[in-house]
Amino acid sequence: MAMTHRQIEVGLLRVGMYVSQLDRPWLETPFLFQGFCIRNENEIEELQRYCEFVEIDIEQSDASLQQKIATPATAAGLGAEQGRASKKTSLWRRFLNLFRKDKPIITHDEREPGQFYQDTASTADELVVARTVYTGTHDQLIRVLDEIHRGATVTMPDLEIVTGELVDSVLRNGTAMALLARMQKQDKHQAGHSLATSIWALVFGRHLGLDHESLTAAGLGALILDVGKMRLPLQLLNKAGPLTDVEWAHAQSHVEHSLKIIGEAGNVDQRVLDMVATHHERFDGSGYPKGLKGTQIPVFGRLAGIVDSYTAITSDRPYAAAKSSYDAMREFKAASDVLFQAEMVEQFIQAIGIFPAGTLVELNTGEVGVVLKEQRAARLQPKIALILDADKNRLDKFKVLDLFEQDTPEPSVWIERGIEPGAYDVDPDEFFL
Repeated sequence: MAMTHRQIEVGLLRVGMYVSQLDRPWLETPFLFQGFCIRNENEIEELQRYCEFVEIDIEQSDASLQQKIATPATAAGLGAEQGRASKKTSLWRRFLNLFRKDKPIITHDEREPGQFYQDTASTADELVVARTVYTGTHDQLIRVLDEIHRGATVTMPDLEIVTGELVDSVLRNGTAMALLARMQKQDKHQAGHSLATSIWALVFGRHLGLDHESLTAAGLGALILDVGKMRLPLQLLNKAGPLTDVEWAHAQSHVEHSLKIIGEAGNVDQRVLDMVATHHERFDGSGYPKGLKGTQIPVFGRLAGIVDSYTAITSDRPYAAAKSSYDAMREFKAASDVLFQAEMVEQFIQAIGIFPAGTLVELNTGEVGVVLKEQRAARLQPKIALILDADKNRLDKFKVLDLFEQDTPEPSVWIERGIEPGAYDVDPDEFFL
């Protein structure tokens, strides 16, 4: 029987190897997912900080490495083929420099991502305000989009005002508005997708430390990414099956329609235009409309591509059911430096979280709960409200379980998987709204 796994020292790791097991619990490390393919030297250095040995899945590793991993004599020499580079600039510093190349957005600061803003309101208090802002923005957006559908010009001042209110809410508390975006029922109108995308852009931008002006540009750009769809037939947008080549070309034209509609509005921030023009471009050049790749895509366009895709993946679409946030993050991780820039993916995962508040999860015990609060220091061990027992029967009274505060050295309860929204007829709204 062919060997499928091999344990090796971390000093012998190479880019392209698939790490399937560590020599310590995953929960004691910063690695976001249990099992991943090494994509760069930074991940190797991180593994060396925490482990002495790891197990490699040969079949899931790059084909060029499989024979070397499987053969003991050559496996021992893997480490000699590559030296360790001197200390590199962190992913965060490199990412921040990308913003400085486009336009100075924030001043140099030694703080790490997520430390630029502190909540000034509790989630409970901000939810009261955020609901009003959310509803008002949603209603305003429906009016604007319906007017565009009838051939009118977009009214940018009205959208700038509601975007500013979204920014202020997200800055006061980074969780409340995100909860609303995650909790709201499926919205058949384009406004629902656009508003959720704007909120994720603001949550991401807040994590990155963008200033108020830049956050407003990011929020506004995300809000109007797809206004051009208002000029496309509904039967095309709502088609459940695969599109024909002609239909796909027609669907892609919404970018051109969007730019034309926004251009008619007059003076618009270039970063907003960048987001609209390039949010379907992909890091490997496989996107549209121009097939831009890598740094040819403006930074705000790369940001827009991630948040727009996240909204789509976690929402019901005519051709696909909504996926859990956890599954969405696994897709983004797999698409690092393929569809999306790896540094931006890492920061987006940090900003949104693996199991953010409002996420449905199933534990190893079979019980089902909704995440009440994520632990920044231990993202795989959030506070959970248990709703269903191991047999998936509704509990008469939900109980709170904090996975981070388990008394035993080895956790006896952990999250087995994230669950798609609405699974087992569980409605998280009742715990937040």
